[in-house]
Amino acid sequence: MKTIYILIFLSVALNASTYLAQIEPYENIKIKSEVSGTITFVDRLKEFSLIKKNTLLLTIDSKEESLSLRNMQDSLNIQNRILEIHKENYKKKSKVKHISDYEKSQEHLFVLNSKQTIANLRKSIKSLEYRKSKKIFNINNIYLNEIFIHKNEFVEQGDLLYELYDFSKSKLQVFIKASDINQIRNKKVFVNNIQDDFKIEKVSKVRDTRKISTYKVILIKENLKTNNFSFGQVVSVEFK
Repeated sequence: MKTIYILIFLSVALNASTYLAQIEPYENIKIKSEVSGTITFVDRLKEFSLIKKNTLLLTIDSKEESLSLRNMQDSLNIQNRILEIHKENYKKKSKVKHISDYEKSQEHLFVLNSKQTIANLRKSIKSLEYRKSKKIFNINNIYLNEIFIHKNEFVEQGDLLYELYDFSKSKLQVFIKASDINQIRNKKVFVNNIQDDFKIEKVSKVRDTRKISTYKVILIKENLKTNNFSFGQVVSVEFK
């Protein structure tokens, strides 16, 4: 029963300086939609593969944003021409003495209103461009695990789209006894009795809430061979 208990938790001490841990990818990333819409494209053939170059994975329908952007850009071009006319009128009237100050101020007001209209249009265009960008999903240099949606499916804001794993590094989590936590930083890491390149990345400053009287320690190392992984393997970890 003791052996079974250890394998379940994977990161408890075997003896004073030996621990069990599972080799994990450096990071697990779940991508959720920030907008709602219909899936217009999804490359499901890329599922469960390491994507090494920039690849379009899926898109959400953005016809509405594209149409609005064209209309706003046309309006912006018109408003820019109107502003130039108002500026020219104000410049000319400012030089004419018999025109009242009120009329001149009105022309100046036209200039200011045009500038405000242009500023508002530019802000709206940026907002639409940002929204449109949230409907295009590219991935690069990462492992694509599972895709959770299909073409023509409607997704809501917050719906899970796909899951990624960062294979650039390997990670181990071990839980070190409070009495040993200050002694491990200057020691070398041995994995399955062989000195390894794993380095300490983080040491928790707070004792773990589940494994009482221990501190979580994160070990990482670079994965130089991108096609040679051992994720999921249970290994022994020692600090010597």
